[in-house]
Amino acid sequence: MKNSFLFFALVGLMAACKKPLWDYRSKYVGTYDVVSYNSNWVMGQGYQYDTTHYSVKVRRSEERYYVEFVSQNGSTPYLIETDGTLHFESPDWHYQANGSFTDKNHFELTGGYYGLGGGNSFEAHGTKK
Repeated sequence: MKNSFLFFALVGLMAACKKPLWDYRSKYVGTYDVVSYNSNWVMGQGYQYDTTHYSVKVRRSEERYYVEFVSQNGSTPYLIETDGTLHFESPDWHYQANGSFTDKNHFELTGGYYGLGGGNSFEAHGTKK
C-alpha cells in the first residue's frame, strides 16, 4: 500500500510539472547563417529578385511549442512540432511561412507577404555556426 501511494505521488508530481523533462526544441537553439532568395512584385511593375545573407538566433520561446527567430529586425515566434516542422501565420493572414529543421544544424523556410497590388516571397536556408 505504501509503495503504491508513493508511486502515484511520484507520477502526479512529474505530471504536474510545467516544463517537460526533455525539451525537444533544445537541439535547434543556436546562431545560424542564413541565405535568403527573395522575389518582390508590384502590380504593373513586374518582379525584382535579390539574395540576402544574414544571421539569426534561434531560442526557446517562453511559450511551449514555440521557438523564436531573432535578428536585427526583431523576433518572430514559430510553432515547432516534435519533428522540427515550423509554422508561422500573422494575425491578419497576409504573412505566412512554413518549413522545417532538416537536421539539428540546418533549416529551410519558405513564405511570403501578400496584399492587394503586390507582395514578396522568400526561400531561406540556415546553417548553424
